[in-house]
Amino acid sequence: MNVIATLGASALLTALAAAVVATVAATVGHRLGSRALLLASRRAIFAAAFLVTVAVATLALALVSNDFSIAHVAAVSSRNMQVAMKWASLYSGQPGSLLFWTWTMSLFMAAFTAITVPRMPWGAPHAVATLGVILSAFLVALIFLASPFAVSPITPPDGLGLNPLLVDPGMLIHPPFLLTGLVSTSIPFTLGAAALLSGRIDAAWVRHARGWALASFLVLSIGNFLGAWWAYTVLGWGGYWGWDPVENSAILPLLPMTGFLHTLIVQERRGMLKTWNLVLVLAAFALAVFGTFNVRSGLVASVHSFAQSEVGPYFLLLMGATVLASVVLIAWRLPRLHAEADFDALASRETGLILNSYVLMAIGLVILGGTLFPVFSELLRDVRVTVGPPFYNEVTAPLMVLMLLLIVAGTVLPWRGGPMALHLRRFRVPAVLTIGAWVVLGALGMRVPVALAATGLCVAIGYVTLREYFVAARGLRAARGASWPSAIVGVFGRDPQRAGGYLVHLGVAIMAVAVVGSSVYQQQTRHVVSPGETFEVAGYTIRYEDLVANRPGVNGIEVEGLTRLHVTRDGKPVVTLEPGRRFFSNFPDQPTAIVAVDSTLARDLYVFTQGWDANRRAEIQVFVNPLVKWLWIGGGVYTLGGLLAFGAFRRETVRAAAPVTVPPAAESA
Repeated sequence: MNVIATLGASALLTALAAAVVATVAATVGHRLGSRALLLASRRAIFAAAFLVTVAVATLALALVSNDFSIAHVAAVSSRNMQVAMKWASLYSGQPGSLLFWTWTMSLFMAAFTAITVPRMPWGAPHAVATLGVILSAFLVALIFLASPFAVSPITPPDGLGLNPLLVDPGMLIHPPFLLTGLVSTSIPFTLGAAALLSGRIDAAWVRHARGWALASFLVLSIGNFLGAWWAYTVLGWGGYWGWDPVENSAILPLLPMTGFLHTLIVQERRGMLKTWNLVLVLAAFALAVFGTFNVRSGLVASVHSFAQSEVGPYFLLLMGATVLASVVLIAWRLPRLHAEADFDALASRETGLILNSYVLMAIGLVILGGTLFPVFSELLRDVRVTVGPPFYNEVTAPLMVLMLLLIVAGTVLPWRGGPMALHLRRFRVPAVLTIGAWVVLGALGMRVPVALAATGLCVAIGYVTLREYFVAARGLRAARGASWPSAIVGVFGRDPQRAGGYLVHLGVAIMAVAVVGSSVYQQQTRHVVSPGETFEVAGYTIRYEDLVANRPGVNGIEVEGLTRLHVTRDGKPVVTLEPGRRFFSNFPDQPTAIVAVDSTLARDLYVFTQGWDANRRAEIQVFVNPLVKWLWIGGGVYTLGGLLAFGAFRRETVRAAAPVTVPPAAESA
């Protein structure tokens, strides 16, 4: 008997029992008004999180100790792997990734139960019961369909090891962030479900959801940024986003969550958009479940997907149940979801925020439709038609431009509208700057309409954002007599949520400029050269010196082959690059690229080697990608703004009143 496997499987089975107890105790406790049962339901959530943590620790121990009797360990690990990569292998296979997903979800649920549930007596039982149902659904899949503790009938002397594409330090950060971001959508979903179940469709649930939605938005964004960085620096295809079906699945939940963070402001201030806000948080979680299904079903081919298994149909059913339950709950409470106010003016900040969320959802629908189009085409015409990057680029680009325009409008327009003269005065300078940018860029040779439109609007976003900071700082100087530096710092201290939100917008504008530059004006070339030969690209001369090889001997790598390249421009040395290939003893037919990048603020010189022959003739591919560094800078600004807004919310939560104590009858009302 394998003690480690037995302990891990037992912990998961007991966690499932605890999740079921949480659901039953919360439901019965609510009906009977029993404080003891309601308290027990919360403790059951904590117990489930602890038990799933035990299961994760058990699997980690099996990986570190090379217990290849466990099928998952034998499939993703090997003796020559470093300890850090063995930890990464925990969530690399299908059972392990589901365990990591369930674990992080249970930790989110435990934190939510400890922090927020005591402050929402109006819906605490409904929230805990919902948590129990969600956690039980994932534990059922983990225990009965894809157990990470399944024991192989024969214990191999060594494991297969990680897939070569995953043998990279990025594996230690990208999947955890992305998986954590996806599971974090369960908390706003739970709050929305609790509001519908309890009938409290006011601003209370939105106030509680703000912090959790901010956390979800932030972690999902970082996960997608890291995915783009990983694709760019590891996969070796010259770009950072390829509209792969699993990439699409990762970004889909972020779109409604971002929309919700905008429209919740309208509900808090005006009592409007009650139905729409519920749709957004329910859609975010449903799309996260869709991503889980898409990765594990083999429905759409992807370099990120796992093999097809019984888990795929199960998650299809779970996704269908999530959507059906959401629709039924909203339809049930629809008579209570009427708005408390009407629009005072079409040209108002409310309109800008609402339209922004609509555009984000439109982008999401386009991406979802394109991802599933091969499936629909096969069902209708018996021919699988694949949708490629050109479709996504052509359809989403105008929507992205519209989103940039709405960021400008949402920043400039006042709440509840205003006189036309006020609108003209506020839009005058942004309009002049946008048109001026179009003229200058056109004179410099930019002829792509979408690129012109996007870049000009990014200039306007930069202006209106900096103007908001300037106006606020000027007000602080007048009120306190502070210096300009201290006044600017004071802007972020006085209203960090608003200041952080504007910083996110600024980051979006910077990233948009980088995307335009790197996608529209990218140059590339491919040459087969012998040692000593040269070739030209975008004004650079690249000389192939020779092939260099070494043998690292860890993580399954047998040989690394490097092609040494000297890059010059106008006869002056620029950089020496060593792209190459990495070969694996356990995956001899899956060599991976070693990408070499020389990065400046103006451009990236991105080089990788396709291969070489016995005479050391190498096939070299070079991309010149303008402005890519600004993508990472913009992502940093975006993340900083999100952290600032989230930190401000957490401080407000800490300063809030102590948990509300109510009699059992009131808690069960």
